[in-house]
Amino acid sequence: MKNALISVFSMMICLSLSAQVKETIQINVNANKQIGTAKATFNGANIEDLNNQTNGGVFSQLIHGEAFEENVDVDFLNLPTNQYVQVYVVLDETRTPHFLSTANAYNRTTWNNLSDKYDFNSRELIDSYYQAINPNSKRRLEQQATPPKPVKPMKIGDLNFYGRFVIFDSIPAQYQQILLDRINGDEQISRYWNKIQKNTAKGKFTLKRGDAYMGRQNQVITFADGNGEIGIYNSGLNKQGIHLEANKPYDGILRLKSNGADVVYLSLRDSKGNILAEKPYTLKNDGSYEKVTFELTPSNTDPKGSFGISLKNKGEVELGFVFLQPGEWGRVKGLPVRKMMIDALKKQGISVIRYNGSMVDVGVDTYLYRWKKMIGPIDERRICFRNGFNPYATHTFGITEMLQVAEALDAQVMIGMNINETYEDIRDFVEYVNGDTSTKWGALRAAHGHPTPYKLKHIQVHNEQSISRGYVEGMKKFAEAAWEVDPEMNIITSLNIGSRLESYVRGGSQYELAKEMFAWFISKGKANNLGWDPHYSGAVNFADNTKGFENEMGITLQRALLEDLGHKLTLYPMEENGSRCDWDRGLAHAHNWNTLQRYADCFTWLGTANTLQPHRQHYMWDQGRVHYTSNEIWFQPSAYEDEMMSNNWLFNVLDATSSQDKKLDVTAKTNDDKSELSIYVVNITNQPQKATINIDGYKFQSRAKIWTIGGCELTDYNTVEAKETVAPKIETVRIKSKNTQYTFPKYSYTVITLKKY
Repeated sequence: MKNALISVFSMMICLSLSAQVKETIQINVNANKQIGTAKATFNGANIEDLNNQTNGGVFSQLIHGEAFEENVDVDFLNLPTNQYVQVYVVLDETRTPHFLSTANAYNRTTWNNLSDKYDFNSRELIDSYYQAINPNSKRRLEQQATPPKPVKPMKIGDLNFYGRFVIFDSIPAQYQQILLDRINGDEQISRYWNKIQKNTAKGKFTLKRGDAYMGRQNQVITFADGNGEIGIYNSGLNKQGIHLEANKPYDGILRLKSNGADVVYLSLRDSKGNILAEKPYTLKNDGSYEKVTFELTPSNTDPKGSFGISLKNKGEVELGFVFLQPGEWGRVKGLPVRKMMIDALKKQGISVIRYNGSMVDVGVDTYLYRWKKMIGPIDERRICFRNGFNPYATHTFGITEMLQVAEALDAQVMIGMNINETYEDIRDFVEYVNGDTSTKWGALRAAHGHPTPYKLKHIQVHNEQSISRGYVEGMKKFAEAAWEVDPEMNIITSLNIGSRLESYVRGGSQYELAKEMFAWFISKGKANNLGWDPHYSGAVNFADNTKGFENEMGITLQRALLEDLGHKLTLYPMEENGSRCDWDRGLAHAHNWNTLQRYADCFTWLGTANTLQPHRQHYMWDQGRVHYTSNEIWFQPSAYEDEMMSNNWLFNVLDATSSQDKKLDVTAKTNDDKSELSIYVVNITNQPQKATINIDGYKFQSRAKIWTIGGCELTDYNTVEAKETVAPKIETVRIKSKNTQYTFPKYSYTVITLKKY
């Protein structure tokens, strides 16, 4: 009897296992039932001052270190590029050099001293060290009865960063003398520039503090004696080379002061230093900051070229600012926007773009982030500021240039502005961007080279804030000032909600402030002109927790406000954030894509961070979705997904279900005339998943196009050497309306496209 029971039990186990093996997931699509409408503005992107997405990228400026603000180079540390970009040399008020790290931009410094000749006060360096030793303590080290345990430092090469600084006394001895020699010797050359010295020419290089053209310092070149050439050259973003194309003109501007030099030579050079184009320019030599406009046409192509400035006779020049860009052949509509980058964004299908981020709210000099400092000729915007990710930024790319990027892209744009802009300046801004040329500020825009209005419709107030009384009042200020000029302007919050279910819960202080703010817009008859931008997660499992997902995306808040106020809050979630660009991020993006489409009626815009990322340049985040070198651009997996979705956008979201949605996540859409239907399937698991597909209410041709990306490891991504490691594959298969069997690869995103019969 016992053996019989064991046999029966064993048979039941075998049958159960057999059933599990043979079980297929059921995918059902009902083409007769529409559950939402997905707007084309769901494919959005972000550009912020992160990873130098502008200079060397979408902005036509090819020079890195354009204002000579950076101190001497750290090339002697022999760091790889992704670490090299993190370490700068800074001076305190005693002219002592220290190392500054940008690896954690949120470990902020507070000293602000635009007019001073030094970068930081030595007291701030010491305070920063104390703060790093015990970052959670509000008391300084000497005030504590029991010294705290030191935190583990961030290791960059041989350097140990406990906070933002490695003070001089803590710098390894082998580097101290090199630093002192460079700071005080005859070869003081700004970080992103290199020396030119030929034949018997003798001279020196000095970084002169004070009375600078644009910021704190100028680069001085002195030709003292001998024959030959003395000067400097620039190899573009992080010294990785400027792509020069043969027989195509490059134009630019140089601002300099001559102290005895009669002629300056400007040149384009190949990677070996050979001259591809060179012209002499005669100087006034009257002690003023002269404006030299130039055009150079290289004789050969070199992706690792450079731009040179030199003297060939005795004399001295002070360099204040340089701008170099491709001629109109390499730009869009004559704008300072690079065609190769715009073409990539168009290929990706970007329809809306947000310009906001660290430059608005992070850093020492954000009080300088004001729109009136960002207009007019770029060489006359004589201001530099330090923000979170770039300790030496300029205003050559600013709000105006971002509007021009959007224009070149034919996309709508959301412009982030500092909450401390005055009422008058906000009003003037709207007139500048949207006013007729008969208005004061519209006429100035025309004088700056753009007669037609930019037609901006979305202004965002500050970046990633917590709601407060002050923020609510700031939103009102922006709204009233903007509406004086353009009653249709949309005012967008940047208020993250987060995944905590108690955030913005009805009855809480956050909710009451949000309700008050929305009620104010409603009272003005502008309910639809308030937008909310809650940033959200780029993790693979983010969409699986329905309550957390709905809360973080703002849907829970939207529902509560609709119930309480009778109006639907407009949501613009414009940052899907992740820390990586590999297939893990690609799979997460696909899962979010699918889920967000099913909530389509909740959203107006959707966007993903971050857009552009230079090759080998990342530190806090590695989430750039379009990577580039000086002459090459390639997509990361999530950008391919955008391209596929956008190039054949289907608006109508259909009822579609998966019997095991934690394994296969399914969305379906069709166009208005139902000539096409697509089924979007994300396999979130590490195993192939077999499914049975049933489609009701739609007669279609038997041959379907299958677009698939993934089926690889989550850590795979696209490199400059292997740009299509994770790239789409397309095939054609036969599909029936009932009981079609299909196996979806592990960790994959598959789109099945059907044409109407």
